[in-house]
Amino acid sequence: MTVAGAEADRRVGNLVSLGKILSIDNATGRAVVQVGDLQTASIPVMQMRSGAIRMHWMPSVGEQVTVLAPSGDMARAFVMGSLPIDGNMVAPDAGSPTMDLGGGTLRVIGNLYVDGDIEVTGDVVASGVSLVHHTHGGVAPGAADTAEPNQ
Repeated sequence: MTVAGAEADRRVGNLVSLGKILSIDNATGRAVVQVGDLQTASIPVMQMRSGAIRMHWMPSVGEQVTVLAPSGDMARAFVMGSLPIDGNMVAPDAGSPTMDLGGGTLRVIGNLYVDGDIEVTGDVVASGVSLVHHTHGGVAPGAADTAEPNQ
């Protein structure tokens, strides 16, 4: 095989790879990935959205990911997505997607409108007032309304 042929084979082989996340840098949106015997430099992690509306979601250390290298050039590679591993399978019901934050917090910046019911197993706190534990003043028997919740 010629040198040019070997280089072409190497590049084709590098186009799409499976790897494992070794480390992440949440601030820069980059990760280091183990791909076979190769440890990548810090490469970008593709996000669902990154314009005026952004969704920043980094993979976990140890997560199995797909690495895409345009033209087979690992210097231009990026993490494209992840694959289910170690029992972290997809939701059993395709009609009911599941999000497991692993004890973390989901933060929505902006207004949230839900067209449907909301079911909560814990407390709901709005402006510092607990839905479960709030009290009211101005309680009177009969048809009178209560005062606003106590702060």
